[in-house]
Amino acid sequence: MRCGVCCLIFGVCVTPFDIIRIAKATGKKPIEFVGMMSGVAKVERGEPTVLIDNHPALIILRWGLGRMCPFYSEAGCVIYDDRPMVCRTYPFMVKKGKLIDTQSRACQVCWRPEDESGYRKDIKQHTKELKAYRKIADEWNKKGGSLEEFLAFALERAHPR
Repeated sequence: MRCGVCCLIFGVCVTPFDIIRIAKATGKKPIEFVGMMSGVAKVERGEPTVLIDNHPALIILRWGLGRMCPFYSEAGCVIYDDRPMVCRTYPFMVKKGKLIDTQSRACQVCWRPEDESGYRKDIKQHTKELKAYRKIADEWNKKGGSLEEFLAFALERAHPR
């Protein structure tokens, strides 16, 4: 629906693959737009937690005012074509071959996309990237470190040279 409510109330979880896409699209360094949220009890989409300074945290887009996504403006998402996969797929998932609504806390109205094939493709890509990210997180969590160290570690593994 592109109403932007989810952009205003949630921490937007990102994978190293999202970070690479956003950095390339914006010309910004990851540390300029990536943050973390600690003390997370449960995640909706299966994003892994990583040890940052010995505390479990989710890697998110750094919040603007309140919990607003830093790439959200009155005109909408300024990185729409390069937005994180969680944004591309929200609030849907595929179960038993069917596209289903996840009963989102943000979406006030139940809706269906006009083009389900685009969502299916993005959900498949997101699932693949989350699987790879979990491996990166598992490897990282054996040692941990700062957010900056995590970004260097994760981005190198997501995009080896």
